[in-house]
Amino acid sequence: MRAYAAAFGMETLCLRYFNVFGPYQDPQGAYAAVIPAWVSRFLKGEKPVVYGDGEQSRDFCFIENVCEANWLAANAPADVCHGQVLNIACNRATSLNQILDQLRDLLGIDLEAEYTDPRPGDVRDSLADVTLAGETIGYKPKVFFEEGLVSAIDWYRQNLG
Repeated sequence: MRAYAAAFGMETLCLRYFNVFGPYQDPQGAYAAVIPAWVSRFLKGEKPVVYGDGEQSRDFCFIENVCEANWLAANAPADVCHGQVLNIACNRATSLNQILDQLRDLLGIDLEAEYTDPRPGDVRDSLADVTLAGETIGYKPKVFFEEGLVSAIDWYRQNLG
């Protein structure tokens, strides 16, 4: 995008989303997002499956933050659109074991997880620096993991049968 912006004078921005979660995510499939997959399993009384030791961490970003970032990028002034990549996340790491603990508390279901071998190629830890997104388009996460998880669980309870 940077090369295209330089070559053709087109204003562009690239948004790099980190572990987006929220309502409407499909809990099925081998690489389904962990939150809907685990909530679905909890609600069915099935053990959540953890690939690895559960201490791997991610920067989870609630969908409302992504929508806000998209709006800010679409309305950004031309003088900041030079093809740069902006991280869209919350700048906070949450381990999979922390998610399990929160799900147990929020759902009121005490299920032990099934730990298995890590998946090949999985990143151990992922944490975004959102400073450039803030400086460029004014992005600031508004919904952090805990609040987003409560909101997502409400939707999952009503829609994951």
